[in-house]
Amino acid sequence: MNLSPKREIENLIKSAHWQGKAKSLKKKLRGISRIFSSKSHSSPDDFFFSFEDLPPMGKEYWFLHFSSPKSDSQVILTLGRSKEPVEVNKTALASIEGAGKAGVPCAAVCWLYRNKKRVLFDSLAVVRVERGKGGSRLEAMGGKASVLVSGIYPDFDISFREGKAEVFSARATLPRQGLPFEFVKLLDNPLAPGLSSAMVNYYFDFSGTLLGRPFSGRAYLQKVVAIMPLAPWNWVRVDFANGDCIDFFAGKPFGDAPAIHFADKAYFEHNGERMPINGKLSLSSWLEGEERVWLLEGQGIFLSMRSYSLQPFAMRSKTTFRYDEYLVRATDFSFSSGGRRFSLSSLGQGRGIVEEASGYLI
Repeated sequence: MNLSPKREIENLIKSAHWQGKAKSLKKKLRGISRIFSSKSHSSPDDFFFSFEDLPPMGKEYWFLHFSSPKSDSQVILTLGRSKEPVEVNKTALASIEGAGKAGVPCAAVCWLYRNKKRVLFDSLAVVRVERGKGGSRLEAMGGKASVLVSGIYPDFDISFREGKAEVFSARATLPRQGLPFEFVKLLDNPLAPGLSSAMVNYYFDFSGTLLGRPFSGRAYLQKVVAIMPLAPWNWVRVDFANGDCIDFFAGKPFGDAPAIHFADKAYFEHNGERMPINGKLSLSSWLEGEERVWLLEGQGIFLSMRSYSLQPFAMRSKTTFRYDEYLVRATDFSFSSGGRRFSLSSLGQGRGIVEEASGYLI
């Protein structure tokens, strides 16, 4: 008899095997959290440059984003894997039991925009990670393209290649302003012990070349581990020419009703100071595809954006999960807090990303 997804999850989290592996992973996440809380940088790379021992329903992914607020140029790499077999953009990925020296197949999309969209690889890449006293490495290879991130925090070298040609290269260093990193625990549900999600976000300034031309701006590197089904979310991040930024995240496990969102988080960062954006925010949109227009608004905040490129990502197992990355330009912005007011005219041009995830992946 086929069980419903809900019943399958309930049975899974009651099993001793699942609880043991989930407990072990959560213990490691607590250790990583203590490292970042104490501001001791002796081993933060151990989390970013590693494969975790995932329990059933476990997932991990990496996200790298490079943007130049004064131009449309952006570079994005998304890598991820799931404990269970999954089909990604019509490419099947088998269940993963371990990470050998040959690397691990991961769902992957690597793409960039400079005057036009260019996809380096889609659906699948083989990923290897290494750690050593001389530095750590994360390498992804898909078809004729490859990506390499190497170094020791807080200095990383990044290289994207297609065949023998170097498409993108950069040096990432500590940001001139703002937080250099953060550890975020998104969910720890007492009603379902073991289900959780946590991430490490690194913030950098970077300088390098893209398609042979100078390219510099803000970099965002992220590693996420989740022991739970993937559920809908929206994420908005826009960097402005003066160095400020706005960041908004909303998890939507039961759809768009704001009353049942979880882990909603929004802030505006000015001269390195993070100002929380309180109250209910709504993200709405019009039109479709690369012409999509977005509006993020709430008390004291108004941000309108226009898409100019789109990369879709579809994952299928017993259910279907869709994840779309939109590159956007800020067309209008207003924010007020504590008697201070900010607008697009004072911040300069803004570029960034809107993520829209829908459906579910167990």
